[in-house]
Amino acid sequence: MDALRDNLREINSLNQRGGRMLSVVDLIEDGTLTSEVAGYLLTSVAGGASFLTAAGPGGVGKTTLMACLLSFLAPGERIHTVTDPQRLPEPEGPTCYLCHEIGAGHWYGYLWGDEAADFLALRQQGRIAASLHAETVEELRDQLLGPSIGADERDLAAVRLLLFMVRRGSRRRVSAIYERAGGERADLRRIVTWEPGTDSFACHAERVPGLDRATAFIDGLVADGTYLLEDVMAAVADFYAEL
Repeated sequence: MDALRDNLREINSLNQRGGRMLSVVDLIEDGTLTSEVAGYLLTSVAGGASFLTAAGPGGVGKTTLMACLLSFLAPGERIHTVTDPQRLPEPEGPTCYLCHEIGAGHWYGYLWGDEAADFLALRQQGRIAASLHAETVEELRDQLLGPSIGADERDLAAVRLLLFMVRRGSRRRVSAIYERAGGERADLRRIVTWEPGTDSFACHAERVPGLDRATAFIDGLVADGTYLLEDVMAAVADFYAEL
C-alpha cells in the first residue's frame, strides 16, 4: 500500500488547478473518452507502454489524461517525478519516470533542452510518461527531435502510445491515439479517432487479449461511481491481482 500512497501523491502533484484530480470515471462521464478506449489504454499500460499526452493550447486536459493513465499502473510500479535526469536514485523495482511537461517553464517537473532529451532516454531504465504542447504527430516529432531538444529518434520510437486532445467549446475530447506495436522499428498506427460531427469515437485497433475484460472492469468503475482517484487505483490493484 505504500507504493499506492506514494504514487497517488505523485499523481496529485500534477494538479495545478485545485480541487480533486479527475479520474477515468469523470472523463468517461464527460465524454472525453469511452469505456472501450479506456479499456484499451489499460491493457496497453499493463503491457508496459510508455506514453505521451499532447494538446495545442493549455487547459485542454492533457495532464488530466496523463494522470488517468498513471492510475492504471501496476501497484508494484513506482512513479518518480524527474527534475534532473542526470541525478536519479537507483530504482527500487519497476519505475515510471514522470515529466509533468516537456516545456520551457520553470516549474516543478518541467524539462526542456538537453534535460528533456535525457528524460526520453530514461526509457532504457523504465517506463516514461510526459505531456507536451503539440497538435499533430509531426509537430510532436519536430519539437522533440528538433534543435531545441535534440532527442534521439530511437528514444521517441520506443514510446508506444501518443495521445492527442482537443477542445471544442465546452467539450474536451481525446481526438486521436497512435500506437507503435511491435518495437522501435514498427510504424505508428492510428487506433482511435474522435469524429466531431457525431461526437463519437472510432476504434481501429485489433481486439487485443484482455481487452474485453479491461473494458468490463472500466464499465464496473463507472457503474459503481468510482470517482476518487485513490479508489480507482485500489480497484486497479485488484484488477492486476486477478490477471
